[in-house]
Amino acid sequence: MKAFDEAFLNKLDRLKLYNRKAIQGGMGGNRKSKAKGSSIEFSDFREYTPGDDYRSIDWNAYARFQRLFIKLYMEERETNVTIMVDTSASMGSINPEKGIAAKRLAAIFAYVALANYDRVGMGAIDDRLTDHLPYFSGKVGFSRVLTFLEDLEFKGETGLTKAITSYSPLEGKRGITILISDLFSRDGYGDALKWLKYKRQELVVLHTLSPEELDPPWTGPIRLVDCESEQEVQVEMTYRALGLYKRSLESFLNKVKAFCSDMDISYTLLNSHMSMDDLVFGSLLKAGILA
Repeated sequence: MKAFDEAFLNKLDRLKLYNRKAIQGGMGGNRKSKAKGSSIEFSDFREYTPGDDYRSIDWNAYARFQRLFIKLYMEERETNVTIMVDTSASMGSINPEKGIAAKRLAAIFAYVALANYDRVGMGAIDDRLTDHLPYFSGKVGFSRVLTFLEDLEFKGETGLTKAITSYSPLEGKRGITILISDLFSRDGYGDALKWLKYKRQELVVLHTLSPEELDPPWTGPIRLVDCESEQEVQVEMTYRALGLYKRSLESFLNKVKAFCSDMDISYTLLNSHMSMDDLVFGSLLKAGILA
């Protein structure tokens, strides 16, 4: 994650995560909620938690109670941004570059959310929740995101429906969920995405594939091994075989796009070989996911 130098982060500071709907969240962010009132209209207090923006601390309350409290306001509120990273074997055990791209995407979205005073939580999933970073706010905590991502390993089988429908940290956290995955799931992806919509999430799917998956470079006889099930198949990579593969891939991608469109889900297909600048200031801005 060394690519996140100060110059790149300064460019990210100018961005925000676009959401098409007003979202009711916690407090003190840069998103408009449906609540009535103005951004300076006081609403309530809650206790300070590590990572909260210290500028919202009520020092008069501290002087009285010797405890830290955060002021809540009515109109501009933070929202919960949940970033789910598919860490199954197909996302990085054979092609490390694909896993690196997934980690970088997760870090980019975490930083943009934190820079806009949202609360960020992060989870690693394969066919279950394997690890998670609890929700917090404040750019000062971005190093926690990088440490969490650095330690992730890509292994195990993909089961998005099983993993996401049992994702306990999301309970009661209405907001934005970002899923970074190749969607190669044995139990499919449809029910998982429907469940997230049921949980009142504004949903973003970053469909991440490697150059080899998008356009296989191989010809001649080749032995293919499923990195999750370890099943093997011997194939002859002729022009006809490559044509069949590309038609199958196109059909798969079209079905994903159509499903996301029908479900009002923000979707974009990303090539893991792209540079971070191309990912952010090309694909993600063009797709309207970042603004």
